[in-house]
Amino acid sequence: MFHEEILEELKITLSGIKKEEIFGLEEELQKAERIFCDGLGRSGLFCRAFAMRLMHLGMSCFYVGDTMTPAIERGDLLLICSGSGGTETLISHGKKAKKSGARIALVTGNEISHLGELADVRVLIKAPQKNEAKRGKKTVLPMGSLFEDSISLLFESLVLDLMEQRNETGQSMFQRHANLE
Repeated sequence: MFHEEILEELKITLSGIKKEEIFGLEEELQKAERIFCDGLGRSGLFCRAFAMRLMHLGMSCFYVGDTMTPAIERGDLLLICSGSGGTETLISHGKKAKKSGARIALVTGNEISHLGELADVRVLIKAPQKNEAKRGKKTVLPMGSLFEDSISLLFESLVLDLMEQRNETGQSMFQRHANLE
């Protein structure tokens, strides 16, 4: 059975994202020489899926931790997805990226965080984190699913905007789709 309240929660959550934050992220993605996507857990999985779409758009994109990922440098962008903004591994990656001269974009559910302090641009998704149900923040979805599902839809919206800005179509993107399957 489909739960209609999921759609309502997503609608409310997504409508709460500030447009200027989305535009800031789009601008960073467009001007970056290379994009390095990073995240852990389910947030990382959605970030990895976005990295694939960026590659389909013809952008130079890597996922942190893959064996083929090169060193990050000045002119590059590190895109981090972190609900808490406080994951030690991601903070370490952010610090190393900054030291290398790269810019940092953060998609997070936490308004104040260590990663937020490192970020040049931030998109805040106001959704309860996996441990916030104990503190009275309610969602019908378990743990951090509302945040993660919102990331997915935010990224799909960004892909549509980037397609338009880069004069791409589904057909032109498909030309870059893996053919060794």
